[in-house]
Amino acid sequence: MKNTRILLAIALISILAASCKDETVLEPEAQFNNYFPAVKGNYIVYDCDSVVYDDFNNTVDTLKFKIKEYYETEFTDNSGRTAIRLERYKMPEGTTQWQLKDIWSLVKTDKQVEKVEEDVRMLKLLFPVKESLEWDINALNNTGSRTVAYKSVHKPYSIEAFSFDSTVTVVNTDPENLVEEFRDTEVFAANKGMVFKKYVNVKYKTPPQTGIKSGVVFTMQAIEFGNE
Repeated sequence: MKNTRILLAIALISILAASCKDETVLEPEAQFNNYFPAVKGNYIVYDCDSVVYDDFNNTVDTLKFKIKEYYETEFTDNSGRTAIRLERYKMPEGTTQWQLKDIWSLVKTDKQVEKVEEDVRMLKLLFPVKESLEWDINALNNTGSRTVAYKSVHKPYSIEAFSFDSTVTVVNTDPENLVEEFRDTEVFAANKGMVFKKYVNVKYKTPPQTGIKSGVVFTMQAIEFGNE
């Protein structure tokens, strides 16, 4: 009888422990929201390449320039949330002066990062960061649904002089085909933010010809981080 009571007590403790485990809420650090720091005063400088393929004129034009994204100041948005003004500066190749190009904004919450680019609000990241998690990046605008997903979660990544211990990649899930390609890939590094972006929107030549017929390939690669 005594042994029976002991066994029942052990079973009850196990059930309670399992129940508590199921209801455990992730600690803030387990959300992995440090992939987008969004700290006032922070900035990132990128080397950018824009390659435009024009089949009508049979030309390929390449533009090289730098972009500086600077988290300038905090403000309260129309929903009463803390937002950040994002100033974007451009330095064309062969020049040494920054020129103000865009003023964007972003809101980072415990659940997501919303970024307004060219007056279009996009759902850039969701928390917690998990492998293969999918969402509609255009859920907050009316430009049409576009599904993106996390890939290569918490993986090391290197670009030029930088090596990052932990990064996550966000890429759209549009299927691949031999006629055209639309692919938008962004890599975010822990405690840094976006360190690489590649946007591909092209049409391919008809076989037996190979290569890109028309469209654009745009890349951004981080080359400097700082705080002002």
